[in-house]
Amino acid sequence: MNLFLNLLSEGAEPSVVDRLLSYAGTAEKSVAQQQIADPDYWGSVGIITLTGILVVFLILAILIFFFWLLGTLFKAVDKSKKKKQEAAAAAKAQEAVQKAVEEPVVEETAEAEDNGELIAVISAAIAAYTNDEGFTIKSVRKHEGKRARSAWSAAGITENTRPF
Repeated sequence: MNLFLNLLSEGAEPSVVDRLLSYAGTAEKSVAQQQIADPDYWGSVGIITLTGILVVFLILAILIFFFWLLGTLFKAVDKSKKKKQEAAAAAKAQEAVQKAVEEPVVEETAEAEDNGELIAVISAAIAAYTNDEGFTIKSVRKHEGKRARSAWSAAGITENTRPF
């Protein structure tokens, strides 16, 4: 310890180093009590505390800037991807319009036959499911509401929530 203090004494103010060396030689007060009584002690404590706080806030500011920069970069990348997707969708729509204009329009007159065939298929499926041959389907219409779940999802929920 004395060697370290001697090395400090070459470049430091002799009164401070001499005071530090004198603390170790006295028995009336402990070294800590003598250091606290030293007028230069509280100045160095203040400087160390202020330096620590400044370092913490400087690093915090650097981190905030780093995360802000990352956010800006990711937003730019997302915007460029979105522009590419919109351009691709516009090109697809343009191709579809050109294709629709080039192809001749063919009207289907067999719509009534298709509905009759559809009704026959539905009634056959219901008859096979219920094992009943004595019923007829009077009308078939499209359901206007949108389902919340698919049939497979509803069946899975029913299977998993059924009591034991």
